[in-house]
Amino acid sequence: MKPIQKHLIAAIGAITLATATSVHAKSIEHIMPNSSIEVDFRYRVESVDKDNALDTALANTLKSRITLNTGNMSGFSALVEGDNVLHVTDGFWDKAGDNTNNDNVVLDQETTQLNQAYFKYTGFNSVIKAGNQRINLDNQRHIGGVAFRQDEATFDAVSITNQSMAHTTIFAAFANNLNNIKNENIELDLSIINVKYDVNPELLATGFFYGIETPDGETLNTLGIRTTGKIASLSFEAEVASQKESSANTRAHYYNFSVTQHFPWVTTKLGYEVLGSDDGKASFTAPLGTNHKFMGWSDSYLQAPTQDGIQDLNLTAITRVNGVKLVAQLHKFDAATGSANLGSELGMLAAKQFGDYGASLKVAKFNAGDLGVDATKIWLTGTAKL
Repeated sequence: MKPIQKHLIAAIGAITLATATSVHAKSIEHIMPNSSIEVDFRYRVESVDKDNALDTALANTLKSRITLNTGNMSGFSALVEGDNVLHVTDGFWDKAGDNTNNDNVVLDQETTQLNQAYFKYTGFNSVIKAGNQRINLDNQRHIGGVAFRQDEATFDAVSITNQSMAHTTIFAAFANNLNNIKNENIELDLSIINVKYDVNPELLATGFFYGIETPDGETLNTLGIRTTGKIASLSFEAEVASQKESSANTRAHYYNFSVTQHFPWVTTKLGYEVLGSDDGKASFTAPLGTNHKFMGWSDSYLQAPTQDGIQDLNLTAITRVNGVKLVAQLHKFDAATGSANLGSELGMLAAKQFGDYGASLKVAKFNAGDLGVDATKIWLTGTAKL
């Protein structure tokens, strides 16, 4: 299909969907009181330029989402959310087929699917969900939906959030399928347990266990604790986790420490994160996390590049100028075991909301060290909510 035809189809589809939603929302509200329909659009231009043999990728993609949330009837409700991802231009490789044009990768595949569809019960200090659902826990390092990509990761699961005990929130979920950001259904038995305790209004402690078992019986179990708190204008975060992998009988550790200082005109954060190694035999991994948020936006290190692990010393500054959010971040990467220099990355973001509309420009420049290749990625994104 020619690019101009895709642009026209995308525009007609957006107008039709918005009009239909406006007309039918009142009808649904009449049939099911307190129900709602939301429509969201996200158009993104993404450029990927790497120092490799592949051509620079330029992707224009449009995600359209419609979400129906029914009203509560005796504690029961339901949510149905459908997504469509459209390739407006094709100058990139989405890994859905062969790379016939020799382009770099932009991992946003065309799809039309139910992103979420679950029943919910609210009562007895609990919220229970059964069905396909997104799960985002803590800072999403270990469990997250990767919402940055156009196709979000979700779980076929039964989950419960319980607050029966004072100052305590218990979340437990059991899933048998992961629908990942490539629209693949991965059969896994997942046990997700996260317990939070409010020590006081300025200190939160969390313990967690995340278990993964493949159909072949191999397991990857992660056990950890984290704390977040605030002292005057200073915020802090500390996390330690241990991960055991059954097939190779290895154990690797994870560490994350950061301090954030809130000044009147700028917020600065100094962080240190380690995906450790078991003596070079295996590194800590986060296969279910929103890894784009960590170790640089270029996604050069979604996981540790070798079995020697990786450590990231990072500095972030955030401010606002005339309502525009400005972010700058710097990362220095090294191997967790050994002395390999894994490079550095500079990232910058400018974003602004205009009511239900938003726009952002994000740039990541990765300079390779002893491994990998230099990379520059640019994102221009527009969003709308109807």
